[in-house]
Amino acid sequence: MKTNLLLLEADHARLLDLLNEGMPRPTGEAREALAALLAQAKVTARIEEADDRVGLHDRITLISPLDPEDWIEFEVVLPTEADVDADRISVLAPISLAVLGRRSGDPVAWEAPGGLRKLVISAVRKQALPA
Repeated sequence: MKTNLLLLEADHARLLDLLNEGMPRPTGEAREALAALLAQAKVTARIEEADDRVGLHDRITLISPLDPEDWIEFEVVLPTEADVDADRISVLAPISLAVLGRRSGDPVAWEAPGGLRKLVISAVRKQALPA
């Protein structure tokens, strides 16, 4: 099966650690979703190959193809770094799992509290990694 998901080797390793012994260790649906994503993603050590792909600490803009006023912007982070008020969303959240490994222009869908959301990744901005 061909996959459209691509993760940097370093992000893949961090997420495997999170899955296996992490901080906090995911349970239930989040664990299953993360395990499935890691199992199907292609992994690369070449930063330039993953330059347009969503990874940890990237800032993402999602937009509705039908309504340009309907958009979301956030940063994908590890659970211990999450801060909703600062738009830093845990990689275990459904929205983050929907975008991880995908590229600008890809449609994404996830189950939100108000029902199924369907948006398109309009921008992926690489952030400086935390110290």
